[in-house]
Amino acid sequence: MTATTDALAGLEEAGHEVRASTLSQRAVDRVTGWLAGRTSRRGFLVRAGLVGTALAVDPTGYLLRPGTAYASVCGPGTGSTSGWTVFCATINDGVNTCPPGSIAAGWWKADGASLCGGKARYIVDCNATCSRCSSPGARAGICSSSCWSCHCTGSVKGSCDQRKNCCNAFRYGQCNTQVRQVGAVQCRVVSCTPPWTWENCSTAPATDNRTRDHNSDHLPLAWTPLTARYTALGENGSVLGASVWREFAVGGGRAQRYQRGRISWSAGTGAHETVGAVSTRFVVLGAEAGVLGFPVGPPSTTGTGRASRFQRGRISWSPATGAWETLTEIAVRYEREGAEGGRLGYPVAAEASVGPGRTSVFERGLIAFTPATGAVVLGRAAAVRYTATGGPLGPLGLPTADETALPDGGTATTFEHGRISTSPATGAWDVRGAIADRYVETGAEQGPLGYPTGPEEVPSPGLRRSPFQHGRITLDETTGAVTVETDAPPAEPTPTPTAIPTPTDTPTPTDTPTPTATATP
Repeated sequence: MTATTDALAGLEEAGHEVRASTLSQRAVDRVTGWLAGRTSRRGFLVRAGLVGTALAVDPTGYLLRPGTAYASVCGPGTGSTSGWTVFCATINDGVNTCPPGSIAAGWWKADGASLCGGKARYIVDCNATCSRCSSPGARAGICSSSCWSCHCTGSVKGSCDQRKNCCNAFRYGQCNTQVRQVGAVQCRVVSCTPPWTWENCSTAPATDNRTRDHNSDHLPLAWTPLTARYTALGENGSVLGASVWREFAVGGGRAQRYQRGRISWSAGTGAHETVGAVSTRFVVLGAEAGVLGFPVGPPSTTGTGRASRFQRGRISWSPATGAWETLTEIAVRYEREGAEGGRLGYPVAAEASVGPGRTSVFERGLIAFTPATGAVVLGRAAAVRYTATGGPLGPLGLPTADETALPDGGTATTFEHGRISTSPATGAWDVRGAIADRYVETGAEQGPLGYPTGPEEVPSPGLRRSPFQHGRITLDETTGAVTVETDAPPAEPTPTPTAIPTPTDTPTPTDTPTPTATATP
């Protein structure tokens, strides 16, 4: 009930006294709790007035007489003569919350309500603020009617809920007790969830089972799987906020709108909510009758964002990227890659349809689908280059296979009309058509040319050329001739021969002495 917060902020800005709960006020809660078990709602109001938690300045304005007329939608006492107060949704464009300029000031319950699955139903009074007076007075309770932020009216045209609006001047005192003065009860908010869980209220109860079947044709009209899911989430205190109008039929199921989302139900999927930007995108795409169908589970938290799965795809949202869908085969492949927490990150744009295929661009890559190839994945560098060339509408066409990792740390991706090669040393560049065909014939990235090093060039009219680490390929578009030029490796330097020293003259050997002749005996 954000309107209460806004109204309180407005009171503080205008200088009205807004005080914290005191020990005496907490004691009052205990007293009213004791009284509640021994009295009806009307009796509670009288007795509560004696202990200071409610003040009736106009006795006839709060004598709540049960009506005899019964409306099949809005329940008993639907006319202004019944004395009951109108529901907020009736005067607040279907939104089940305090309208601007009013605050939650008290509550009661009705036990055994069919509209809450047989459990208690809680009704919160939204009292007008005293905003039309700069100094509405010092005493606590109900300020002068001239200070109220609304005027007493009844008989809301076009609605079966024609109960009183801003006429009944009383206050229970279980909600926002720091505000000392309020105006009349402007309208009522209804919930199957205790108000102290989603509003600044105490647990001191009051009961009036005559209001069990009160309703409005601007509110949900029955206990259904959608209301059960909303109640499980916490109703007004949930991420969805207040209900907006009533439940309605959609193809194959039913749906209900809320301030910050939607709950959708079908017999096959059950009841599941979509929230915030994801829900907005879901509606843009046609909601339950659109390309996604019904949600198949509750939202999931994904890092800094959220995602919801549907019968035929997924919507992912983050503050940095917004909310975008992935559909059918692309969604299946995206989830195989780890979805938002995987290598691709969040989608950054709507899916694009081109000829027989579709593409989705992500923070760190791209997925493309054709019936012939299935869903294939490109990494970040290749996806950036592919997008720069025009994507599927550009000269490369659609990718035909997943990006391939190469032994030296590079990658290659094939397309209908070319190829993109990436490496840490050269970046990501494409080669196209006949040049790409010849490049593959030479061994592509692992051949003598190495990786492409820049965009395709036009050295002169009729010629196209792609540069590579170790050469170039040129296409003559007039003749169709393709020329491959490979840079010759630099010549190995001829080593200077080591000088061989000139040998010195061999010394003349010393004459061998002539042996002495031995005399013959």
